[in-house]
Order: sequence, then structure tokens, then C-alpha cells
Amino acid sequence: MISRRNFLGAAAVSAAALSLGACAPRASSSDAVIRYWGMGAADADKDAKAIAGFNATKAGAGISIDVDQVPSNGVADMSQIITAVRGGTAPDVWQMDRFNAVQNASIGLLEPIDGLIEEYEGVSVKEFTSQWLQFAIDELTYDGRLYGLPINTDARGIMYNENILRTAGVDLDMFDPQQHVLTWDELRAVSRKVTRSDSRGNFEALGFVPWDGEGWPYTWGFGLDAQLYSNETASVTLDSPQWRSVFDLYADWADEFPYAKSDAFFATYQPPNSPPSQTAMFSERLAMSTTGPFSIRSNEKYAPDLPLKFTWLPVNAEGDDTYSWSGGASLVAPKGSKMSRNLWEFMKFYAGYEGQRILSPLLGDLPTHLKAITNRHYNPKAELFRQMLPTSTSRPPLPVGSVAWDTLQRSRSSVIIGSQTPQEAIANNQLSVAPKMALFEGYQMPATYGQNSVIPG
Repeated sequence: MISRRNFLGAAAVSAAALSLGACAPRASSSDAVIRYWGMGAADADKDAKAIAGFNATKAGAGISIDVDQVPSNGVADMSQIITAVRGGTAPDVWQMDRFNAVQNASIGLLEPIDGLIEEYEGVSVKEFTSQWLQFAIDELTYDGRLYGLPINTDARGIMYNENILRTAGVDLDMFDPQQHVLTWDELRAVSRKVTRSDSRGNFEALGFVPWDGEGWPYTWGFGLDAQLYSNETASVTLDSPQWRSVFDLYADWADEFPYAKSDAFFATYQPPNSPPSQTAMFSERLAMSTTGPFSIRSNEKYAPDLPLKFTWLPVNAEGDDTYSWSGGASLVAPKGSKMSRNLWEFMKFYAGYEGQRILSPLLGDLPTHLKAITNRHYNPKAELFRQMLPTSTSRPPLPVGSVAWDTLQRSRSSVIIGSQTPQEAIANNQLSVAPKMALFEGYQMPATYGQNSVIPG
């Protein structure tokens, strides 16, 4: 059965789950109730369907999942879990952004789950986790121990509007992901063709800017071989020539497509706090943007008639390997969790094949479980992003990951507005992050980090 305090919008599914629980024998131990902090209220119905699926199984019969909709905060905000763990109010299991896991584990806020796997699965952690994408497992691994199970994932690509490109005289075959991978030079040439200014010099149509949408420093860093940390030297490498190339890229584009004019363009056609239906892309003012499969649902809802399609991220030169990066959620056990068999069965179901085949098509993103990927349990419109997974990776799993993220974001802003040069930016980034990482002397990321994932079939 499922207990709900804040499960708005999921009454029908909850009722079905309650019925299932009432018919099943109750677990006799005190861990028959599992406190779960789940997705946000907008996705509560999807959460409920996965939980109902668990309660319908033999392992889940009689277990009550007590749900609060407390999604984890942004990538740099640790306040929720710190407050909950130290105040003794943390749940048994929490759906958390994977990127936060290593940092939370490094300060003692999470329970490792290796023991649960070894006790209840009877196999090694390595053998058990081979069912999931390697980069998603790496992102949950700290100091050789596993701190959660991955649920969903995504990838990054370029979304484009065929109408705008066709009107500008662009050869659409360049954007066909089965025929071609754009180079940066080609992308800039297309952007020049599309961009128009009014009589006062303001942009009234814009092709592309690399700081829009998912154009984070990590996004372009993965394509320019910019590594944040070296296992070999156990040191931060944010002042490398490769990172200089990332910030040179921002500076070069900001020189041709000035940030002030671009910012005014977005303020006009996509103002802050505007409704999700009001975007520069939907009003056909912006031709291209960096995004992921999470855009598909919005496109279908707010712009179903626009020819919005996706292609690969740009590469330096024709023939270069494709690249991307993937984020996503995980199930973790906060410190003090009841590390019971019932808890494990819930985590294993929800983040495993059965749970992911329920959730992924509803969420519109991609599974992390290899069987769910090969059996195509996702929105068919996300197929290109599925093709990106073998050469995608996660952000580096570091105990100062959030600090590094924030530092890179600030530097990006400084470079595109011209208050820092690229060289100044990378020097400051190194000075900001390296001393904090030095507190974890000799730290090693998983040896598999950065390796391509193997997806059967």
C-alpha cells in the first residue's frame, strides 16, 4: 500500500496501490514502512505508477512507501540533505541528482549500499552494477564504494528549427544526424546566415550562441578534451590549454554576437519567469539551441506544429568523434536510513529494469538500465539521444563537484561580458578549486570514468 502526504494529482494510482497493499500480507518488521522523498509534484503521478508497480510484486506486497514530494535542490545546494540528516528527519531513500552524490558521500551524508548488494544479491558490486550504464555508476561511486542506483539519464545535442534554416537558404542535409556532424565553423556560418538586426542594431533573429540553454563549460569541454581532474597526478587541471580553448570559444562568439545584444534579444523574446510556452525558439526567433531529450515534452505540448529537430553537438573538424554528457537522478540512502531488505527491494525495483520501463516513457528521457535501453523503453523521439549514450559521459565524480560547477559558471559569465580574459578565467578557476580538492589528497575517480559505455544490441 502507498501512504501519501503530498501526492497531489495521483489519487487514482494511489487508490490502486492501496488496494494491492490491503490484499497482501503485511511485513512483520518495523521496516515495513519506507520513507521516500520523491519527484516534484508535477511528476507525482509518474512516481506513483512506479511505486504501484513495486507494490504489485511479491517483494513489494505489504510494504508501505510513505511519500513526500521533496525533490533534491540544484546541483550546488546541499542545504536540504544537510538539514535533514543532522536534524534526524531524513527519509530512508531519496531521489537525488546523481551529480550531488559524491560530494554528499564525501561529507558523510549518505550510506553506502555495497553491503545491501552483497547480502541480498549474493554477487559482487561490480557484477550487479554491470546492468547499468557505466558512467551513471561512476557518478555514484566515491572512494571505491557505491552510494546509490541510477534511474534516468539524458544527453546533449543541438535543437534546430527547419523553417528558419530553410528560409535562410541553409542546406538541411548538414543537420541530418545520419548524414553529417556539424563543425564549429559550419555552425558559425549558419548562425551568421540566420542572424538579423533591426534598424537600431538589435537582434530580431538569432542563429546560435554557445552560452544559451545547455551550453555549459562542461558541454564544450567534453568536446575539446578539457579534463577537470587527473587521476595520474591526483590534481585539478582547470588551467590546461584545453580549458583555455573552452573560454576562447565563448570569447570569440561573444565578440561576433555580443552578449549585451544577445541578452537583450532573450529578454525580449524569452524574458525571465515567462511561461514555458514563451521561448525564442517557439516564437521562431532563435534557430538553434543546446538542449536534451527533456525538451521533447515541451515541444510536443507548446509547439507541436513547429519542425523542431535534433542533431549532434558540433565538433572541431570533420571526422572528429562525437561527444555529449549525461545527467540524471538516482536513489540514495541518506545517513541513518533503515538499511533493510525492504528498502533494498524498493531501490532495486525502482531503479532497475521494471521501474525504468515504467518511468522512462512517461518522463521522456532515457533509461540507465541496459536492458531498458536495448528494449527501447523510452520516447521514440529521443532515439538520437540514445545513439549518443555510447560516447557520452557524466560530469567528473568529485567531492568538490558543485564548487567546480559554480566556478566554471561564474567564469563563463565573466568571459562573455568581457570582465575577464580566457587566460584570467582559467587561472582563477584553478586557484578557486584546487585548494578545496587538496583536502582529499590522493583522491581517485573510478578507473572506468571517461570510458565509452557498451550497450548490448
